[in-house]
Amino acid sequence: MEWRREDSDFVICLDRGEEVMATLTRFVREQNLRSGSILGIGAVEETVLGYYDARSGEYFRKAFPGEAELVVFTGNITLVDGAPFIHAHAVISGADFQARSGHFFSGVIAVTGEFQLRANGVTVKRELDAGLGLKLMRFEA
Repeated sequence: MEWRREDSDFVICLDRGEEVMATLTRFVREQNLRSGSILGIGAVEETVLGYYDARSGEYFRKAFPGEAELVVFTGNITLVDGAPFIHAHAVISGADFQARSGHFFSGVIAVTGEFQLRANGVTVKRELDAGLGLKLMRFEA
């Protein structure tokens, strides 16, 4: 991974073989970022996407083992139990040109990953909403 910073903006380039969420999460924790937004594109493999079913209160995950374009990766950074956490969604597309999308659980960089991250000074936490079974965004007073 290589990265550069200007003010609150970061440009991050992930290398082949790096796991996207693990690498980006480690980065935001090392930088002690408390909230922000992240966008990315690139090529991934071994991708796992998910869909949250509000009625059952569970995520359904689907693995996409082949190489795919990371057409869109978008997410936010908040705090969960005091530590920076990335919540992201993505659209991927393979050789069949069919788009697949959902909550981004994991993926390994197949060629490159190009990300832009913008940090901000707002403290945003995630707290469990028992009715939904999800940790939702909550602002500090």
